[in-house]
Amino acid sequence: MRITADDLEALNRRFEGAPPLTLLRFTSEIFGDRAAILSSMQRAGTVLCHLADRAGLPFDVVFVDTGVLHGETLATRDTLAATHPLLRVVTLRPERTFAEQTAEEGLLYLSKEGQERCCELRKSAPLHAVRGRYDALVSALRRDEGKARSAVRPFGLDPEMNALRIHPLAAMTREGLDRYVSEHPDMAQNPLHLMGFPTIGCFPCTTPVRPDESERAGRWRHLAGVAYCGINPVDRGGPPESVDLPDRYAALFAAG
Repeated sequence: MRITADDLEALNRRFEGAPPLTLLRFTSEIFGDRAAILSSMQRAGTVLCHLADRAGLPFDVVFVDTGVLHGETLATRDTLAATHPLLRVVTLRPERTFAEQTAEEGLLYLSKEGQERCCELRKSAPLHAVRGRYDALVSALRRDEGKARSAVRPFGLDPEMNALRIHPLAAMTREGLDRYVSEHPDMAQNPLHLMGFPTIGCFPCTTPVRPDESERAGRWRHLAGVAYCGINPVDRGGPPESVDLPDRYAALFAAG
């Protein structure tokens, strides 16, 4: 069954502005174990994990260990796995170590073109190991992150993974995210957020951010004009795409 962006319109209208937990419950009910949460162990992703676990919703949590992550990020993954019993953390890794990649291709992240290849090799490509395992991937993108993400909707398409992308936090503001974290001290939170890192990636390409800077100013600070790694379809842009889903979901799109 071929699904295009037009087929998502009714679903997006239905769930626009819905509470994040409503979307998570819907995803669990419709897709069951064919859905997973994507998390890089940043704050928004661990909020999704906390919401799902405390609501009794079992999910796999797919995490890509690029091999050049901060120790605090890996520790957050381990804490989440230990304190969220309904979630199963699935860790994926690149084919080569960073040292092997550098020996063969040099320090890619020092140029814009190299950065794109490095992010593809170490972030995006490892996800292909679970392509076909899931029909829906839940991610923590928010509109108020800006740029391409300002147009993110509850439902989108991920042609590379041949799956739906579901964004329960699409309408959540930075203030709303801060409020949830402060009200739930039991959630796993990456301590780097308390050290001046609003967003967190690989340690060679992530720096703290001053109060007067934008939220993503610390990502690829050494490369002008780079804001995203490309692991999320909405960040890549391009022409309308489609995915093939099993026929058992036909009623979902027919009814919206």
